[in-house]
Amino acid sequence: MKRLKRKTSTKSLKNSESHSDRSHVPLYCKSSQEQGRGRVDSCRNSPKRKAPFKNLETIIMVCTEGENTEPEYLKVFKKIHVEPSIQQSDFKLEVIHGDTTPMTVVDCAIQKLGDLERTLDENHSVWAMFDRDIHPYFDEAKRKAREQGVRLAVSNPCFELWGIYHYQDWHRPGDHLTYHHECQRKLRELCESYKESKKKKLFVDKDIIENEYRNAVDRAERSLRSREEEGDPEGGPSTSMHRLTEEILAKIKEI
Repeated sequence: MKRLKRKTSTKSLKNSESHSDRSHVPLYCKSSQEQGRGRVDSCRNSPKRKAPFKNLETIIMVCTEGENTEPEYLKVFKKIHVEPSIQQSDFKLEVIHGDTTPMTVVDCAIQKLGDLERTLDENHSVWAMFDRDIHPYFDEAKRKAREQGVRLAVSNPCFELWGIYHYQDWHRPGDHLTYHHECQRKLRELCESYKESKKKKLFVDKDIIENEYRNAVDRAERSLRSREEEGDPEGGPSTSMHRLTEEILAKIKEI
């Protein structure tokens, strides 16, 4: 007795093959056209999960006490050291005037840090840049910044000390109530641009900033070590401006 062969319809065979193939094919999101109708799929059934988005931009944000001197210096420093080939999308140095006292500058920096932390990118940093001068709550402002993760570029008695260090050492002790005036007078003697810009007091001598930068860093580091050894950390004269500029250079090298 002959065994009857079981016929399978072409249609059912195709359905079977189609079902089999689908079991090995990952499920993708809806097309952009379908998404436009308000139906967005999540891709969670796909065997390959996309890596989380990483923001490639490096942002260094600086909140300053000074409205002219410090921002103009940083503008020249960036122009010297950041190659034109490095696009704005890769590196951003943003300088913000954070008012005229250390505490308000720190508060501004804390707010900006909170905004940046939403991007979850370790390349970003926020700095508070201010002077000792005759400001109240100077130590409290530094302590608050450190507790909140804001980095400091602080000069005692004033930013002009950083400018002087591009030319020479400056060891002269003095009362912080008048000391900043002495620093300003000294930089006026040394720096042509500072002398000529009496109202804005600009330290923007490109050749000095470029060619004497490393000497300024060495002098600034020595000033901090000397104050530490004297038992007066960050006392006068000293500056940590180089910590900010060195951070800028380090981030540029990583790009």
